[in-house]
Amino acid sequence: MPMINLQQYLNADLFEELGMARLSQEQRVEFLEAFGGVIQQRLTIRLMKELSDEQKEQFDRLLDTHKDDAEALNSFLQKELPHFGHAMKEEIAGYKHELMERMRASVVHV
Repeated sequence: MPMINLQQYLNADLFEELGMARLSQEQRVEFLEAFGGVIQQRLTIRLMKELSDEQKEQFDRLLDTHKDDAEALNSFLQKELPHFGHAMKEEIAGYKHELMERMRASVVHV
């Protein structure tokens, strides 16, 4: 990921930046759910590379028993990977940056 100003992108209003300010509440929720899914995938891939085999096994067991318990999963990751919160911010800011750059590129090419 290129060096970006994390705070700038964390604070960016994607609906405004992407020209989606007029979306209905339902459409916004759908977008945010999809956005959250991408962040979850990226963060999981990134963090799995950092866990030891033993930690991965513990996480797998936790997934088997608490797969719908986001609090338990986040608690495990925060305990095992102290930089979890910062990694999440980096992934959110990075994805926002990508989306905004794609929008800018598409506007230039239109």
